[in-house]
Amino acid sequence: MHLIIAEKNISANRIAQILAGSEKVKATKDGNVSTYSFDTRTVVGLKGHVVEVDFEPGYTNWRSEVHTPRSLIDAGTVKKPTEKKIVNIIQKLSKKADLVTIATDYDTEGELIGKEAYELVRAVNPSVRINRARFSAITPAEIRSAFENLTDLDFALAAAGEARQTVDLMWGAALTRFISLAARRGGKNILSVGRVQSPTLAMIVEREREIENFVPQTYWMLSLTTEKDGMPVEARHTAGRFTDHEAALAAKKGTKEPLVITDVKEGQKTDRAPTPFDTTTFIVAAARLGLSAANAMRIAEDLYMNGYISYPRTDNTVYPKSLNLNGILDTLKGGVFDKDVAWVRQHRRPVPTRGKKESTDHPPIHPTGAATREALGQDRWKVYELVVRRFLATLSPDATWTTTKCLFDASGEPYTATGGRLLSVGWRRIYPYSEAKENILPAFVPGELLPIKDVNLEEKQTQPPARFSQSRLIQVMEELGLGTKSTRHEVIGKLISRRYVEGNPLRPTLVGRAVIDALDNHAETITEPEMTRTLEEHMQLIKQRERSRDDVVTESREMLHKVFDKLEAHEKEIGEEIMEQTAEEHTVGPCPVCGHDLRIRHLGVSQFIGCTGYPECRFNISLPGSTWGKAIRIEETCEKHNLAHVRLIRKGSRPWDIGCPLCSHIASNVEALRMMPSMTDDLMQRLHAHHIYTVSEIAGMQPGDFVNATGVRTNEAEQVIKEAEAALEVLRRRSELRKFVRKVVPPRKGRSHAKIIKSFLEQGIGDIRALSQAEPAALKKAGIGDAVATELLAAARGLCNERALREAGVPAVSLKKYQTGGVATPDDFCYLPIPYLSSKTGINPETVHKHVDMVCRHLGRPTPAKVTKAALERGRKELLEIPGLGEATVERLYLAGIYDAATLREADPEKVSSITGIPKARLHDYIGYLK
Repeated sequence: MHLIIAEKNISANRIAQILAGSEKVKATKDGNVSTYSFDTRTVVGLKGHVVEVDFEPGYTNWRSEVHTPRSLIDAGTVKKPTEKKIVNIIQKLSKKADLVTIATDYDTEGELIGKEAYELVRAVNPSVRINRARFSAITPAEIRSAFENLTDLDFALAAAGEARQTVDLMWGAALTRFISLAARRGGKNILSVGRVQSPTLAMIVEREREIENFVPQTYWMLSLTTEKDGMPVEARHTAGRFTDHEAALAAKKGTKEPLVITDVKEGQKTDRAPTPFDTTTFIVAAARLGLSAANAMRIAEDLYMNGYISYPRTDNTVYPKSLNLNGILDTLKGGVFDKDVAWVRQHRRPVPTRGKKESTDHPPIHPTGAATREALGQDRWKVYELVVRRFLATLSPDATWTTTKCLFDASGEPYTATGGRLLSVGWRRIYPYSEAKENILPAFVPGELLPIKDVNLEEKQTQPPARFSQSRLIQVMEELGLGTKSTRHEVIGKLISRRYVEGNPLRPTLVGRAVIDALDNHAETITEPEMTRTLEEHMQLIKQRERSRDDVVTESREMLHKVFDKLEAHEKEIGEEIMEQTAEEHTVGPCPVCGHDLRIRHLGVSQFIGCTGYPECRFNISLPGSTWGKAIRIEETCEKHNLAHVRLIRKGSRPWDIGCPLCSHIASNVEALRMMPSMTDDLMQRLHAHHIYTVSEIAGMQPGDFVNATGVRTNEAEQVIKEAEAALEVLRRRSELRKFVRKVVPPRKGRSHAKIIKSFLEQGIGDIRALSQAEPAALKKAGIGDAVATELLAAARGLCNERALREAGVPAVSLKKYQTGGVATPDDFCYLPIPYLSSKTGINPETVHKHVDMVCRHLGRPTPAKVTKAALERGRKELLEIPGLGEATVERLYLAGIYDAATLREADPEKVSSITGIPKARLHDYIGYLK
């Protein structure tokens, strides 16, 4: 068997379909892992890395006095499976294989993934032949060519990946553990520090410092407006920026007619067609379409896997001679881009454009398959079209412009105007992502005199440097040697997910600044790019077989030990600096009651805003539970309450801006307060003035305190407090109803739980008991279908019955036995005979009688006569002695209250038959035998 191992399931399927040609591919699943077989070949996909590097056992305790954060630098590492099912399948198939081909992506990461697969195969089949397929696109031509020209794994390339893996683990784990412990942060609040992440974050923090420390300088710009042939023209003073106001005023005063044209220069300018996409230039271009770096790469990866574009992780900006450019144009012909392809063929430049970077691993990003907007969907089409148009632009002629520069003299003050007109549209015809702005000037002749319509002196100020956008940051990271083409967007994603930066453009959060400030003060090596760049360069040397993996890892350990020498010497100061700054991260503003800080508190799934003056001050503001998102402070502030706005963030969901927490708190409680008959607008305002906002606060007050706060009479205060208690109970039941509905009714588009509850309340269904008594039509009106409505009503009735029985005193253990026996309602206890209840549940009949008595008393109904265990057993024997009457019939007779010969002898056969289903003739026979 020939086993082929691809990087992911989607690429495994596609490779199998291509290699099989017209032969049918058999897809099977083993332990939820798909395999694709044809002829004697089987293709299986990994899930990226299916094993991970971790420290050897014994290093999991962060607070260990033996295994300190520094000890992680020299700790041994082991590889362990992360996808056990895939590992098992790989090894199961490898045992049967006589040839294995690694078909993972061809780059450092892909080669390492391939080596991991190689080791899994070798562990169970040491002698099997293993080779490597290298390709840059998952297209029929590329895949067939790769499998016709198989090679060996590049162990040097994989070693570079292993070195990076080990170095990143060592730096990340040791530094993260040290900083988190110093700042007393644990659990989900650890402070992540990394070899590439930290200098990248430092750049964002440093830019923010530059913006904050920027002192704007005032300058003046002088311009005039003239016209020629009815066309207005603006000309600017040749001095450019005036930093001296007096000089600017003098130039304005001296600007007088006549305005004389002193010189006209015309020329042409070449507007070069863009160069092919590498990863960085692709991310920059995708950002102009509104896509984040991570999203752009995710979509590009998907398009690559499905055969639409070439491998998107490349540093190459020069098409290799082996790339069939005509073949790519043929692929695009006949589709959406047919006219553009035809135009490019007709006007094609002699040699495609080329960038400054050339490598041999992968070509620049280019289209590899035809697609339609309908097949891809909006975002994938947007990226695919960008790649197609960029490729076409690289084959298109340059655009050309005619340029005009005109010089004027206004009584000794020099002015100039420049214009440009697109002479030849060139590549801009098929690449609309870069706007061409023309500024057409009228025909000027030296010596002409023109009128001065207006002279304008505009005061301006210099602007601070701009914050980094994601795409610009990736460009700078590339320039500084931080990270790789494959990891830069992931690093930015981690900074965002760890709440170190936010917004777009990127801005550091308080915690992000705190970490960098502390490291800058005590271990600046971590935040400077030189160390990371050096390691990246040395890992590049591993690829070129000029250094070994162990050599670079050892060098990295030595660097990190020097960093720890500084860190450990200042551990206390680092921790205090971070804790002092990050306290502000949760502070939303002053407490309206006592003036202390109000801070966001997280306790498990609950979160609220509490006063730091607690327990003396108990003021707090409730927030939605963390299932709705983690509450964070944002920069915007409420003008009324001087509190920072709060946002809820949850992975995979849009942020929920609550706004001012106190405004939100007040608004969300107004409806509940209005449930109290005595609550007027005036009374509510008086309560708010004393920071009393909720029904529960009122319900918990003493009448005297309420009088002092509002000025009402004592009897009025007592009445309002009683109304608050009643309203609180209604709210409690509504809350319970809301949770109950959420638990039973699955969410669905267009049918939110909030809408359902609103409909219920409008129909007078305010608690679970009311729901249990509702008609199906009421549920249908709330948008609930028949099947779910039946389930919801049954659940509500079941819960109400269970509560009624518990209130009557039936113990929980016994109640479970009754429910298992099909005895669920209070009516069942009152009307079903005790022998039947005992038989169905296995509970002693005397105990059953006690429970029945409890329920009947609770409902105000008569209690049936007691039946002892001895009487029940004796009666059973009597009944079984009757010819033809067996165990099953005895059980049925219990349902009619017949449990012995005496009760059967006195029974009405017609009535018993209707209850038990036993034929009347048989009952007559039984009774006749007894008589």
